[in-house]
Amino acid sequence: MNDFFSKLENFLFDILGLILPGAIFLLILLSPCLFVDMANVPPGSVDKSVILSALKTISNILKIYWTSYPKSALTIATILAYLMGHTVKVFSRLKYEFLAAIFDEGLNKPVIRVYTGLRDRVFRKPSSRVYLQLKELFKPFRTLIEYVFTFSPPHHFKNDGVLKQNCLDKLNTRLSIDYPDDDRSITKISGVISNQENIKTLGPFFLAKYNLYRSLSLIFLFTTLYYIYFFKVAYIFIAPASHEISTLILVSPAILWFTFHVKFKRYWTLYGDERLMSLFYFLNKKKLNES
Repeated sequence: MNDFFSKLENFLFDILGLILPGAIFLLILLSPCLFVDMANVPPGSVDKSVILSALKTISNILKIYWTSYPKSALTIATILAYLMGHTVKVFSRLKYEFLAAIFDEGLNKPVIRVYTGLRDRVFRKPSSRVYLQLKELFKPFRTLIEYVFTFSPPHHFKNDGVLKQNCLDKLNTRLSIDYPDDDRSITKISGVISNQENIKTLGPFFLAKYNLYRSLSLIFLFTTLYYIYFFKVAYIFIAPASHEISTLILVSPAILWFTFHVKFKRYWTLYGDERLMSLFYFLNKKKLNES
């Protein structure tokens, strides 16, 4: 019975992680219809803009189908959201691998070297009171910059590195092999052991959150660029009420991108750390029970 509920929970998390991002993405694609009265846009202007033309066509189709066949329209929308969710999930992974290669493995390293060199030149005595005060003052700004320009999160928290080494030593001793010192390999064997030994873990929950927030991060990055372009090409047709809150409309997706960008990285670290803790518990269960 517990196995059934566990599988049901994982299924629901997987569906939620696909349908919800897909539905949000579809709604965002159509959301400019709220900012423009499509019925009053001149036909000539629609023909000159790909976005306006597409929105006009889709808006007319939705009005017809939603009025005449509401159940069929809802079914089709659900299927589209599910399929779009898969697409968003795949592209979000590619996007973060691409950006990690550019920033984490590329641009960030020379920037850190330049920053370190300037810091050492300006503050030759790191223990000085002025240095310590400025360090505390600029620490939040440095953290913010790291959040924005870092795209590859750590697999576990820094202080738990000693647990990883303990797990590697135990695995090498028990299996008589040189087990790979790789976070993904440790995560995989921990997942297998947790399933086989019925170890209660929050790993699947954290992984589902990670996939959801990573997809939402990509969606709102796209939304930011999409809205900027839309307001540029359809500026004269936007309703006065939308003009008044245009700044809010443009800033909101950027803030949401940053929010989910930070949260997805945190849940990846929580997932890896949970797997590491589960493996550590299994390999040291006897000692823990004795103590």
